Amino acid sequence: MKVYLLLLLLLPLISAQPFTIECHGFDDYMVNLKLKCQSSDVRQACYTRDNGEKGCIAVDHCSRPGWTCCHSNLCNE
Repeated sequence: MKVYLLLLLLLPLISAQPFTIECHGFDDYMVNLKLKCQSSDVRQACYTRDNGEKGCIAVDHCSRPGWTCCHSNLCNE
């Protein structure tokens, strides 16, 4: 009985999938890349800044001036 209770308690931890989003971004040489951004506890979004910078960022940064965020795969094209 104790084993079943333990499994029941661990099931949400085992089956939890981290949030994943794919975004356009640039590396140090300004090569356009597809970034696969994962987050275990902080949800992320794709962003484009006023200066053209692209990538993924925690959603709470999206309210900053000059940042435009979107929430679907490769939406910051």
